[in-house]
Amino acid sequence: MLRVTGLHAGYDGGTVLHDVSLEVAVGAVQAVVGRNGAGKSTLVHTVAGLLRPYRGEVRVDGIDLTGRPAYQVAQAGVALVPQGRRVFPRLTVAEHLTLASGVRRPRAAQSGPVWTVPQVLELLPRLGERLRHRGDQLSGGEQQMLAIARALLTRPRVLLLDEPGEGLAPDLAARIRDLVGRLASAGLSILLVEQQLAHAIEVADQIAVLDYGRLVFTASTAVVRADPAPVEALLSVAGTAVSDRTGPVDPGSTPIGVDPVPPVPVGRAGGQPGQPGSPTPPSPSPASTAAPPSSSAP
Repeated sequence: MLRVTGLHAGYDGGTVLHDVSLEVAVGAVQAVVGRNGAGKSTLVHTVAGLLRPYRGEVRVDGIDLTGRPAYQVAQAGVALVPQGRRVFPRLTVAEHLTLASGVRRPRAAQSGPVWTVPQVLELLPRLGERLRHRGDQLSGGEQQMLAIARALLTRPRVLLLDEPGEGLAPDLAARIRDLVGRLASAGLSILLVEQQLAHAIEVADQIAVLDYGRLVFTASTAVVRADPAPVEALLSVAGTAVSDRTGPVDPGSTPIGVDPVPPVPVGRAGGQPGQPGSPTPPSPSPASTAAPPSSSAP
């Protein structure tokens, strides 16, 4: 389970995230939607340990990961599939998978689904046809599959996906979303960043809107699907004053304490995407503060 409480974070002394709290249960997908610059990538970077928060708390299965370096966060079972995929251009698919499968986590942290290279290739058979191809020889969809495969081989408990369908053809993006739902049903806690509300509705259990670095709306997907107008209105007028960088982060930012805020719980009912867990009633206006899946290919 991922639990974020009262998170404040930013770059170079400026604050991007303001008092963000959320919770993602085992087997759940929490989508965070918002326009460019809303703070979405800053959120996943902070959870992944690439950015140290000014204040607040990040916990995985009760273990406090606040302010820990990225390698320790990864050892605790958090894997990031970054925006833009970021595969190694000169390494082959086989070399990517070999490197990822060699990652070892402390015994105490090994409670997530265990994936092997054959299982991942069964899940993503296209990669099996491209084992000798370098990263820069793959299509965008193949690179995204490789980025997800690489993350799975680290045996995560929490998977962070930063706009996994960005730049992909619609059919490929739909296959990635289907894969996300099956990974959640296999027992992963998934925090999904999306710009498109329709895409989030397809796969998420809970949907939150991030604007100006604040969570301004949270509801179950069932509620949003029944009446998407409040979220659509927020996204159509959402501001973009926040600088939400995707480049190098400032490692000098340090946490200065904890300001607990009640988190938003998320749960998956029946292991199927798009069903509500523990919904939070929606608000029509912004708040003032804020076992592996089946072997069929996606």
